[in-house]
Amino acid sequence: MTSVRLDIWLDVACLFKTRSEAQKAIKGGKVDVNGENAKPQKGIKVGDVLDITRPFGRRMRVIVQGVTENHIPKAEARKLYEDVTPP
Repeated sequence: MTSVRLDIWLDVACLFKTRSEAQKAIKGGKVDVNGENAKPQKGIKVGDVLDITRPFGRRMRVIVQGVTENHIPKAEARKLYEDVTPP
């Protein structure tokens, strides 16, 4: 099974504007993978559940649907995850 670094995946999936922004959030404890604190180099695979803490305390939960390291159009990037954030 293929996996991609967490910081790269968050950038490619357009969940963060840049990879360094994603790294800062991960190091700041704002991103959990399957309920555990993650490091930027953590391998992400299909089926992983990410909990992302956004500004103002908003929480976002996404399920990984696809992995790639290559930048793709934003419309396609949205297909890399399913947003299951409770309302």
